[in-house]
Amino acid sequence: MDNLIKEYIKNIDEYTINKYAKINNINLSDKEIKVLYLYIKNYREIFYKGDPTELFKELEEQIQKENLNKIKELYKKYKEKIN
Repeated sequence: MDNLIKEYIKNIDEYTINKYAKINNINLSDKEIKVLYLYIKNYREIFYKGDPTELFKELEEQIQKENLNKIKELYKKYKEKIN
């Protein structure tokens, strides 16, 4: 599973992030898309295996509250499925 996720993240782009957000009724600004892209690329390991609490705190300053709440719910949903 780890290799599959690593490969997916390696190939992810901003378009894919935005498309997935829209499917889940999250309307991201261009800035938010760029921020999420950087966090996904740079902190994959923490989101996947660690405790992303501090990362979510950082994102509070860069992502609209409503969007971030929806993102956190999606994260919890998929994190439970992986575990």
